[in-house]
Amino acid sequence: MAEQLLPSSLRGCGNQLVRHGCVQKGLGKMAKKLLTAIAGLAVALVLTSAARANTIDIAFQEAGVNGGAITTEASGSSSTNFAGAYGKFLVGLTGTGSPALSEPDLDTTGLLAFNYLGGAATLTIYVTETGLTSPTGHTSLLSEFNVSAFFPGTTSIKESTEYSLTNALYSGTQLATDTFTAAGSANFKTAVDITSTKFSETEVIVVKTTGFGAGAGSRGVELSRVPEPATLSLLGFGLSGLGVLGLRKKQQHQNG
Repeated sequence: MAEQLLPSSLRGCGNQLVRHGCVQKGLGKMAKKLLTAIAGLAVALVLTSAARANTIDIAFQEAGVNGGAITTEASGSSSTNFAGAYGKFLVGLTGTGSPALSEPDLDTTGLLAFNYLGGAATLTIYVTETGLTSPTGHTSLLSEFNVSAFFPGTTSIKESTEYSLTNALYSGTQLATDTFTAAGSANFKTAVDITSTKFSETEVIVVKTTGFGAGAGSRGVELSRVPEPATLSLLGFGLSGLGVLGLRKKQQHQNG
């Protein structure tokens, strides 16, 4: 009867159960099955993550280049980047979304746009994340703008955020916008109603220059969900609990 309670890989050892060889053989079979199960779970998780990865697209627009049309230059799952020339500009940036970030976060980072051919020119940069499914209903989105470097000959840097309930690429309803004529930062909270099963977000950066050497560097444009009050309260409660626990341990140590 007791033998029936053992794992199948160890049954049949009988009195030999105490013998190292039998136990080792049985445990080896168990370990093999466990490793196989873990490997299968890992593959499933990878496939699930890939299936849920949103698409990030980067596009540029400049008068006289490709007929002035918005032109996609980079695309990838969860994250993509571009480093190279477009029109009169040398450009570098990275766009990152889900699952590298939690939905609906979208970050444009490491931006550098530099007019290297001279003459007045304006470059518009688009970074879009499509396929977003969360959050839904009434929520608030936080737009954070930051221009860290402003080169001579640069007229302005305009940064904007948009969202589209039709999951559109490079367009949507504006959430927030700000125009910089010097290095600086700003942030805005916007209440929205997400009523579709899939939606998109776009970050737009317009760099206006007067000639060679002009351009700007930006730590990024960030779009994220404003934490709900209940979430903040729960976080505060958790931190308070950790503080009380730490104080008790300190008192116990001193009393001991």
